[in-house]
Amino acid sequence: MSSKPLLYTPDWLISFQKEIAIALLLTPGNGEVVCEYRKRYGMSQEEFGELMGLRRESISRIENGNVTLTFDFAKKFINAMALIEAIRVERAQHKEIDVYFLENLAKELGFDREKLDFMLKVAVESYDKKLVKIQKSLKEIKI
Repeated sequence: MSSKPLLYTPDWLISFQKEIAIALLLTPGNGEVVCEYRKRYGMSQEEFGELMGLRRESISRIENGNVTLTFDFAKKFINAMALIEAIRVERAQHKEIDVYFLENLAKELGFDREKLDFMLKVAVESYDKKLVKIQKSLKEIKI
């Protein structure tokens, strides 16, 4: 059984995925890892549930450690966080986001166009909020 070569996933993103996978596997309360990433990207439990195809209550149980993560959830979670991070990096590096690249990356990671649109919104909003925070703190340092 051979896996298809990844055409669009850059090496740095594969490393990012591995970091998340290791955190999920090695952290006793892996629900905390899920919660940390959800909050990092500014998603409510309801929004995150929508992304993962689960109800808000299920996300709450996962984050509280009341549910053991399935392999399918972990894989989808890792890929979703990687795609959101790729969008943020794309936003940071370019004035124009390369939608063609992101569409292909999303497909490669198992997400349809509708989910990509949602993740674009989440990623851009969370990146822009972080940027504003950084700019604000830089102004405070200058004073």
